[in-house]
Amino acid sequence: MRILFCSYAYPNPWQPGLGTFNRTMLAGLAQQHDVRVIAPVSFTERWRTAGISGFQALPNVPATYPTYFYPPKFGRSQYDKFLWWSIRHTVRACVRDFVPDVVLSYWAHPDGAVAVRAAHEAGIPAVVMVGGSDVLLLARSGSRRKAILKALSAADAIVAVSHDLADTMIGDGLPSEKISVIGRGVDANGFHPGDRAAARQQLGLPLDRPVIVGAGRLVAVKDWITWLEACGELVSRGVNPASYVCGAGPLQAELQDWITRNGLNNFIELRGSQTPQELATWYRAADVTLLTSISEGIPNVLLESMACGGSFVATAVGGIPEIADPVCDRLVPTKNPAAIAEAVIDRLQHTPPTGYQRRFEPNSQATTTQRLTEVLSTVVKLNEPSSTGSSSEMGHRRSAAASHHSH
Repeated sequence: MRILFCSYAYPNPWQPGLGTFNRTMLAGLAQQHDVRVIAPVSFTERWRTAGISGFQALPNVPATYPTYFYPPKFGRSQYDKFLWWSIRHTVRACVRDFVPDVVLSYWAHPDGAVAVRAAHEAGIPAVVMVGGSDVLLLARSGSRRKAILKALSAADAIVAVSHDLADTMIGDGLPSEKISVIGRGVDANGFHPGDRAAARQQLGLPLDRPVIVGAGRLVAVKDWITWLEACGELVSRGVNPASYVCGAGPLQAELQDWITRNGLNNFIELRGSQTPQELATWYRAADVTLLTSISEGIPNVLLESMACGGSFVATAVGGIPEIADPVCDRLVPTKNPAAIAEAVIDRLQHTPPTGYQRRFEPNSQATTTQRLTEVLSTVVKLNEPSSTGSSSEMGHRRSAAASHHSH
């Protein structure tokens, strides 16, 4: 198949750590299919930071990064119109030259809405992946809810990363037969168990203190202030943790200011964006991976930590309870630093027995690729030319596009 992926959530020259889970997914698909990427970049991001010259997220997967213009902080339910206006020429040129069989997108709105519009204009199907907060938070009320549900209703298929997400969408009136639950795959070549002491030595971390690691974008939905407060609570209880945040984002200055104001520079460090190889070493070094999000699908951070032999303490939101193991992990309420600190202490005092087998293991990348290929293949077959109706029109458009491509 020829797959066109269209979403902001993909590494770009200005944010090379963005959407690495989608890069992993597309790396798997690209082993079997021809993949192209259109990853819009916000005009604010492009103008605020310098891009990396010669950047390439994936070898043999061409990507373009058109600029996305929009009015910041208002009119969000109309963002699909601004995104379409910003990237329509890039999308149409790619459809014309590449002739995709299907358009795949991540994030319901505006990305998914634009992908559906682009695909149906070209007479091909669109599959939208939902990530968590797009459905669990943004689709709960108001005009943004209507825009998100409209985009998902128009998609030919929907992929959810957790059963919780699927159940939420079914509760919103979307047909269950249109939704597939496919857990994100983890690259076992990079994320695998290893020696904790060796990992700490590689990173220059102390061997005689509990190591707490958090990873992810420094954005509000991850609730990093509660993360910091919980680590401060550990300090006040005499735990003496060495706590590290791996990630970059708009809250970095605010978080560093909080650490300094509260006198915790000797206990908490912001280590910035990390490569996947570096993150794997962090997970192997950690006693606990800590996540305090207020909304999630199933976060890659926890899947990757598990694949590295780690345990986690995480808020009981979204699909996280689906993957937690009571022997290894602890689930906690949101915005409760004291309860989170207590759970971390409990986890430090009760380590899983050697050789313990988790009740849930992350998908391999091969499994995720196979299941996603099945979904994409099904919608392509369902939209193949027939003698009547819209499918016939779709076939005429595709034949014309293929003729142009062959020349």
